[in-house]
Order: sequence, then C-alpha cells, then structure tokens
Amino acid sequence: MDIKNGKLYIYDVNLKYRNYLRKYDSKVSMKEGRRFYGILITKDNIDYCIPFTSKVKKRNSKLTINIKNKNKIIAQLLINNMIPVNSSVIEKVDVNKDKYKEYLQDEIIYLKTKNVINEIINKVEKAFIILDDENHRDYNFYKNICCEYKLLEEKCRNYKK
Repeated sequence: MDIKNGKLYIYDVNLKYRNYLRKYDSKVSMKEGRRFYGILITKDNIDYCIPFTSKVKKRNSKLTINIKNKNKIIAQLLINNMIPVNSSVIEKVDVNKDKYKEYLQDEIIYLKTKNVINEIINKVEKAFIILDDENHRDYNFYKNICCEYKLLEEKCRNYKK
C-alpha cells in the first residue's frame, strides 16, 4: 500500500459516482453542495480516495488524520469514509487555480512529511486488517463507521459513466 504513484495530489470525486456507490452503502459521504476532495492511496492495484473534511471535530484517532498548520488543526482526513475510485470518476485538482489555494497548499505541505504519510498508510492498512477479521476486538466498531470497502471495490469495477 502506498500513496498513488508516490506523489501526493488532491483529487475531486464525481458526484454521480458517489451517488451510485451510496445506493450500495449509506456510509458513502455525499457532502451535499460541496466537492469531495481527497488524496489517493493504492492497495492491491485499487485506488482509494481518502476525503478531507474542514469540519474539524474530535473524532476517533484510529481512523482520522489531523492536518495542522502551526499546531492548529485545519482539516482532517477521514479514513472511515475512503472509497475506491478509478480514473474515470476522479479529477486532479489544480491547487494553484483553486479558490481555496492557500488552504489546500497548507494541507499538502503538512501531509507530505514522511511521518504523516507513514501514519496514513499505517492507519489504512490497520483498517483493512481489522475489517478482514471478524474476531478482532475492534471489528464491530470499524464495521459500524467504515464504508463497505470490499463491496464498493466490486461496484467500482462495474461502474460505467
């Protein structure tokens, strides 16, 4: 598992695709009226988009990456809301032309540190391990708040624009 192509970019996920996935899993975040920004990781040749949220609040640290600027949390990555994607449903965000340019640049700068990239990968790997083991003590907790990754992978493969 790694950051997609070893480079950290911000992507936007198509609304129609998210609506499609939501038919199969109500935990797919819709973010009505807002874009679905995130970063991509790759696991077993499947890309996953881990979404940002600017609605910073206390969340479970096992499934959240806090993004900081000068020790202040400015955003969070929500591992429990990550969804599988393919190239037809994502668009790379041109940060330099985005109306939230400074904000997005601050997020990327923070995320690019080696420790944070390792934290992301470790937390995502742990989520997959726990969700594959019904006997794990955290299985029910993860199952209740994470998207149905395996089901959504299948739906992603079958998705036609």
